[in-house]
Amino acid sequence: MRLWVFAVAVLAAALVVPGALGTTRGAARPNTTVPEVFWPVYVTITDARISLNRKTAHRGDEVRFTIRNIGKKLHTFSLGDKKHSLGRQVGFSATLKPREEKVFLLYLDYRGELPYRSTIRADLKKPGMRGIFKIL
Repeated sequence: MRLWVFAVAVLAAALVVPGALGTTRGAARPNTTVPEVFWPVYVTITDARISLNRKTAHRGDEVRFTIRNIGKKLHTFSLGDKKHSLGRQVGFSATLKPREEKVFLLYLDYRGELPYRSTIRADLKKPGMRGIFKIL
């Protein structure tokens, strides 16, 4: 009987005092209440066109670009080519083989337009292989 009462008392203390049973869930949590959210932008590249599911985002957004080449040829995807006011390159560039997919995370820390395009020589003359991504 005493052992049972002791076990119940230990269990009750563990419920009242967080971490009493060795769980440190609070230590693994971030110090902020703002969730880490990446806005998804899906980029699909065919042999004739680059399609984005959204072409705008807001300043301060964190964006996950998922780029997929569903064409039969090698293609590139280049986002941004200008330097912004701080003098550093904004954007990224990727080369994708047929049926390949790559993911890039980008923090949008300014407003403006970022051109996107394929830089393969055969794609430069195709109007569907370029466009503008706007940061509002």
